[in-house]
Parts: sequence; C-alpha cells; structure tokens
Amino acid sequence: MGWIDAATNPQGIMEIFGDDTPPLVGVSLHEVIVGRDGPTLRLRLDLPTYPASPPVKWKRGGFNTVQVELLFGGLTELSLRGVSTHMLVDVDIEANRGIILQVKSEMVNVAAVAASVTISRMEAYLDSERESVSVEDVRDKP
Repeated sequence: MGWIDAATNPQGIMEIFGDDTPPLVGVSLHEVIVGRDGPTLRLRLDLPTYPASPPVKWKRGGFNTVQVELLFGGLTELSLRGVSTHMLVDVDIEANRGIILQVKSEMVNVAAVAASVTISRMEAYLDSERESVSVEDVRDKP
C-alpha cells in the first residue's frame, strides 16, 4: 500500500499519473505548517517526477514540477527535529489505526499521528533548477 492509498481523495493524482503515482522519495519539502484548528499539519512538497501525460494547461505552461499539499487532520502527535533551507526528504505515510507519518532526511525529521490525510492542493509550476523528469524517464533508468 502506497501513500496514495492512505489519502481520502486520491482521484486527482491518479487521473494525472495513472498507475505511475510517484513514491515520496527524494521530494523537496517547502513547508511544514501546524494549525490549532483540528489540530492539523500541512506539508507542501514537490513530487519527484512529472507525469508522462500532463494536463494541456500544464503542457502550455511549460511546467516541469508537480507540487502537492498534504493536510493531516485530527493530529494527535507531532515531533519535529531539524530544519534546512534545502530539504530533500523521504516521506512515509501508513494507514494503521489512523495515519502514521514519517519524514526523514539527514537534516530534518518529522513524525506525526493523525486521523486522516487529504490532498488539499495540487498544482504544477516551472522549477528553473530542475530538469524535466517524467515518470517514463525514471522508469527507463537502470
């Protein structure tokens, strides 16, 4: 079971990526936001690959990066250690009597337990520091 299976609303990601939903490995973490209402935790991150057949609007924009915001609702535990200006992390989301979140890198560690995870936002943009990397490019590499 992957991270997408734990989300309450995987349809949007699945429509764009199909069966090639990228794992959350080596993702760029932009934000960690804790809200008292709920309480909630939001993670904003760039997916590691770009879809092979992106929406027309994304093609016209020349975009190369998909960014998602994951909202963890009903937060009951949270641990955050470390911070950096460039956070490449591995994210593990497991549904097991709630949602268990682990975000790990050499610089940053986040652990949380929540009642649910929702994809609250998904958009594409042009990251000038990133080459265009599609799902097909990753699959073809040895």
